[in-house]
Amino acid sequence: MRSKVLILAVIFCAASGMNSSAEERKVSGEISLTAQHLNIEGNEAKYNEYRDIRDGFYGDMTLQYESGNYYLDFRAAEAGRKTQSYELSGGKWGSFKYFFSYDQLPHNYTYDAKSFYQGFGGANLSYPIQPPSPNASTWNTFDYTVERRTYAGGLKYEKLKPFYFDVSLSKETRMGLMPSSAAGTSSGGIAIELPAPINYDTDNLKVEAGYVKNPLSLSFIYLYTRFQNDNSNLFFRNPATNNTAAGTDVLTLPPGNDQYKLGVQGTLRLPWNSKFSLDLSTAKAHSEAKLFNYYVSDVDAADSNIGVRGRTGITLNNSTFNGEIDTYNYSLVLTSNPLHFLDGKVFYKYYKQDNKSDQIITTVSPSAEQIINPLFGYRKEQYGAELGFRLPASFYVTGAYSHINTRRDREDNPENNDNLYRFEIRWSGLDFMVAKAGYEKLDRKAYFEANPAVAIELYERRYDVAAKNQDTYKASLEFFPMENLNFNLGYKYKEARYPDSALGLQNDKRNEFTIDGDYLILQRVRLFGYFDWEYVKFDQLQRQLTSFANSDPNSPPTATNFNWRVTQTERNYAYGLGTEIYVIPKRLSFLLQTNNQKSNGYADYTYYLGTNPLPAGRTQENIDISQWDNYRLTNYIVKAIYHMTPALSLTGGWAYEKYVYDDAQYNGYLYVPATTGTNGAYLTGAYKDPSYRANVFFLTMAYKF
Repeated sequence: MRSKVLILAVIFCAASGMNSSAEERKVSGEISLTAQHLNIEGNEAKYNEYRDIRDGFYGDMTLQYESGNYYLDFRAAEAGRKTQSYELSGGKWGSFKYFFSYDQLPHNYTYDAKSFYQGFGGANLSYPIQPPSPNASTWNTFDYTVERRTYAGGLKYEKLKPFYFDVSLSKETRMGLMPSSAAGTSSGGIAIELPAPINYDTDNLKVEAGYVKNPLSLSFIYLYTRFQNDNSNLFFRNPATNNTAAGTDVLTLPPGNDQYKLGVQGTLRLPWNSKFSLDLSTAKAHSEAKLFNYYVSDVDAADSNIGVRGRTGITLNNSTFNGEIDTYNYSLVLTSNPLHFLDGKVFYKYYKQDNKSDQIITTVSPSAEQIINPLFGYRKEQYGAELGFRLPASFYVTGAYSHINTRRDREDNPENNDNLYRFEIRWSGLDFMVAKAGYEKLDRKAYFEANPAVAIELYERRYDVAAKNQDTYKASLEFFPMENLNFNLGYKYKEARYPDSALGLQNDKRNEFTIDGDYLILQRVRLFGYFDWEYVKFDQLQRQLTSFANSDPNSPPTATNFNWRVTQTERNYAYGLGTEIYVIPKRLSFLLQTNNQKSNGYADYTYYLGTNPLPAGRTQENIDISQWDNYRLTNYIVKAIYHMTPALSLTGGWAYEKYVYDDAQYNGYLYVPATTGTNGAYLTGAYKDPSYRANVFFLTMAYKF
């Protein structure tokens, strides 16, 4: 492809132009070619979600060249695959250096998705017959996949020391289709899954100039980013309407935007083995989007036929939305080690996001109701200190405190105050062991509106800002009794309680345990393994209600207004075992390894209905969900490495991977899960049946020079 040709040309030109009269030159590197065969059953898109494993060949290469003070490095990885990357860097020691790079990365969601729509990848989706056929076997097929490509280059000039100048450019493109969704009408109605076009361009520029000479380092940074989207709107014919004209709806996609940032970073070394650091920056982001003067609703206001769904007109005070956000960030840190047994740090951080976007007044016909979009901004201020003491008997103790004040332009929660305390102790009294233990406490206070506009906000607390008491305990042991033997143990317990949340998340408990080890026997056999275990349990209390007037969770339950609780548990395991056997040292070795991950989730529901019966067909047992994001991932690898000569080697092997996914949301998947019209959905198969089983056979020949 063109990018590879350009990079190889740059290598040739750079190498040929380097100091041809130099007395000493050095060229080294490695080149390899891999042949690969894939046999897969199941979901190939999930298997290759962020990679490109398939039949065929790919290559890797590294190259280092030195001539006098000049140097050049080149790297190519997975050349010929959709995950290929190339990087060229070089320069002259103490004078300048440069780099060029190219990377590809796919994101595969689903292959062979289906939709009754036509026009995939463009800004208009349509279909010929109303209503669309519920028979998915007649629909059109496409792939949900997005490919990202990144081009970058830069130059750093250092010859005028202690001053330097650094500039870099990058461009990222994303192209493809990803799943999105829309409601058929404004009050809900049918759900429609849509293949949204992705055609993004992001350009970045970084310019930095600085001064580095003890005791001062100082840099000035300018960043500029521009994002462009060729399809800022996706128009689609809406199955909830009876004709094409009134049924054309629109899904808004990310608008183009640009941002710049100015920053200053510096460090000053002070007496008493101290250092002062600062990081100051300001940024401005701007975007612009055209607004529509209608929405799709249950009733077309211009039509006397109540059964017809279509557009409802609205009045806007401005047909264009200008978004503007200003950001300010300040960070000051002073660290010191004035005495051999004392370390200290004090810091102050300030972050503010000021939303200066337009406020759009929407007037809805025929009720003349007005809606104004709220503008979210916030300010976070943090300060604190940390002290560390070296004590007798090889103990080191650390204590820290920080306070965080957060203020938001947010109706339900305008302010939080966090107090965070931390204590850690480390003991290294034995040459072959290091033990650590720590405790952290978070005390968060939250301030909510006393008279909210919506009654349920008197009781409901969203967990991201709710008052919280959190305790975290952790301990670890590093043990290395022999040169060729080491293992590590770790344990962590965290519990968060939400005392003011009458409705919402109540409690969150997490236990984590880890162990890993490595043992080399007689320089011939290496054994290694690990085991991770995590148990998560959290409770939330919510309320079923017919209107906000029935929000009080302390009111007597009725058949339609009652509290309900869900206790979710997750058990996660991961373990791996392996061995490397050096059959003939420096000539023949084998690698055998297995890794396993398993997650088992459960949701235990309880309806608090008092003496009222549960809805028909439901009991306190059958409302529970046992398939709550359960999965298991298993893989094995067997590999043999044979060094025919010090320069030439062969590697061959087999890899096996199996993924089994079991989730109530996807089990029994249907493209049209219910009667369409006023309810139901039209789906496309996104994320359908993600399980797979794959065998990969590979052979690699590598040559070092």
